[in-house]
Amino acid sequence: CEKPGFLKPGKEAKVTTLPVAVKGMVIAKVNNLPVTLEELNMYVDMYNASLDLRQDLTVEQKTEAKIDNREKKIDYLKSRLIRQAVFYQAAVDRGLDRKEEIAEILQRNKTDLLAGAMQNEIVKNIDVSSAEIEDAYKANKDLFKEPEVRKIQEIVTRTEEEARPILIELLQGGDFATIAKNRSIAESAKNGGDLGFIKRGQRGEQFLNFDDVAFSPALQQGAISSVFKGSEGYYIIKVEGMKESKEISLSEAWDTIKTLLLVKKQSEELDKVYSQLSREAKIEIHEGEVK
Repeated sequence: CEKPGFLKPGKEAKVTTLPVAVKGMVIAKVNNLPVTLEELNMYVDMYNASLDLRQDLTVEQKTEAKIDNREKKIDYLKSRLIRQAVFYQAAVDRGLDRKEEIAEILQRNKTDLLAGAMQNEIVKNIDVSSAEIEDAYKANKDLFKEPEVRKIQEIVTRTEEEARPILIELLQGGDFATIAKNRSIAESAKNGGDLGFIKRGQRGEQFLNFDDVAFSPALQQGAISSVFKGSEGYYIIKVEGMKESKEISLSEAWDTIKTLLLVKKQSEELDKVYSQLSREAKIEIHEGEVK
């Protein structure tokens, strides 16, 4: 059976035999191109991690699709890594790596890879001390608080005249949710006016007046507000539940603070090194050519 034309090597072409320095346990070879156990495990971990990010799969589907046993690993080795190695060697034999557009992509990838490696080299020894974390926590204690949240129900009417008899009805024992469903013009009416737990500022700047009433110290759990004007009409609200502001402890905030400080120190170091390197480099930018 004759090979298709695009698989026929040129006169001097031959099966690729690339010298490769092997690091790890070799579990397969394609010609002399090895595949190691470490390489397989790396690709398996990447594949499994990608499944966790999928929003179109249920938890059960993700669990079923994950490579989590020896048989699945062997299947992935054959269907993915061996297949990739075969096509890779065929591409090199055909000289595809020397095609101009592919060579350009390979060079860009090399540039990105080495630039990233250089930056990693610069920041690899940067660390954050316990004292720095503690000082940052003490200096920014106001940032490490869980804000007060309140469970709010609302009724919104077009006019104050419509709202006042509703308020009287509520104060006489009328059911807030039922009245909201039947007479509120807000989107929340379908849920009986329930907004769930919200924090101050969550609904945006147009609801500043709403927040002033909803989070007023005078309005405690179970209380109903008077009629007030808001962004969408005239409001009556009820506080269904409250969770007070809570301070986040140093131990709870430790990892977050460490990460933020580490990123800041790394960024500052990279900026410093870049400033030095760019002064030594010959940089030309032709802004006029940018269309």
